Amino acid sequence: MITTTIRIPEEDYKKVKSLAAFEEVSVSEFIRNAILEHVEDALDYEAGINILTEKNERVSRKDVLKEVLSDF
Repeated sequence: MITTTIRIPEEDYKKVKSLAAFEEVSVSEFIRNAILEHVEDALDYEAGINILTEKNERVSRKDVLKEVLSDF
């Protein structure tokens, strides 16, 4: 495992520490989870953009709703 150091203003650290305590995790775990969630969101966004830029067949909104709501 790699260790890294970040520098943040004391005011921001207090906010992070408070949220970590609220979630009953260490500050280190809270920051690690926040970073990994951000990375996952960025990768999901990138994948979505890639799908949108591919040459895909267009589907009407009506057909999408029909497909989505057919399970109900």
